Amino acid sequence: MPKSILFILIFFFEIYSSAEAAASSPDTTKIIMDSIKISLHPLVLENKNELNIEWYQMVADIPVDEYSFFRNSLQISQIPTYAGLTLITGSLMKVDQSGWKVDGRLYEKSYSYRTASNLFVDMGNGGFHFLLSGLFASYGLIFTDPAALKTASDIGEAVLSTGLMVQVLKRVTGRESPAYASNSRWKWQFFPSIKEYQKDQSKYYSFPSGHLASGAATLTVIANNYPGISWLKPVGYSILGMLGIGLVSKGMHWYSDLPFGYFIGYSMGNIVSPELKSPVENLLNLSQMSFGPEISAKRIGFQAGYSF
Repeated sequence: MPKSILFILIFFFEIYSSAEAAASSPDTTKIIMDSIKISLHPLVLENKNELNIEWYQMVADIPVDEYSFFRNSLQISQIPTYAGLTLITGSLMKVDQSGWKVDGRLYEKSYSYRTASNLFVDMGNGGFHFLLSGLFASYGLIFTDPAALKTASDIGEAVLSTGLMVQVLKRVTGRESPAYASNSRWKWQFFPSIKEYQKDQSKYYSFPSGHLASGAATLTVIANNYPGISWLKPVGYSILGMLGIGLVSKGMHWYSDLPFGYFIGYSMGNIVSPELKSPVENLLNLSQMSFGPEISAKRIGFQAGYSF
């Protein structure tokens, strides 16, 4: 966990540096301020004071977030999305066992690989995301930055809403984690009892990945609130890819648990903090993210593609 704070420090230094540069350039200042105003769109649309963000919003808005997710899921326009997710998940199931064995063996034998995997998995823990939320809140209060305050609230709300959705699905699907499963990737024990689930969660909690879902939700919120930081998405998606590999290497998840986890987090992040183009972002090409299996002579695993 301490090493992962380096990423946080770099990000906040970027925000501070941008603010310092804006002070010496009127044109840049206008662009950045326009970006901040757009990033605050939920508050602006409701005609609220920019700093009027109540501490309880991240909890009070969870029912609305869950409803919005289900409502969006029932739209006919979502059929291609779910068809694609099903295809990718099914394809990854074909290589789940072999992929875990390869990565798990490397995790056991290589100290460097194990250390890196543990670092990225730590960045998927809820504690890391709430630490981020707290740092954004502190930055916003110290420097009177409404965008940072909104981001802090959005991260907390997105992670909580995502966590609730993931927990429901885990308790419905009851899929065994790689570390628990003896010989079959196909074992799903639907609707395990609450007592049995709490007794041995690794026996039921594999699908979908909560770590990747929380990571995707946090990244989406930050990227939507700071669209002018060009390196944020490439770095963030690279971290998510390494997080997914680390989760499989540690035996916490199968590769086929990852696409739907990412989808939940990304969707919830956009529900909590919808993406709007800023004057800065209009000058850039929007990125595209793709997931799929990676199969070669030496490796079987999970592949994340990022195009500009």
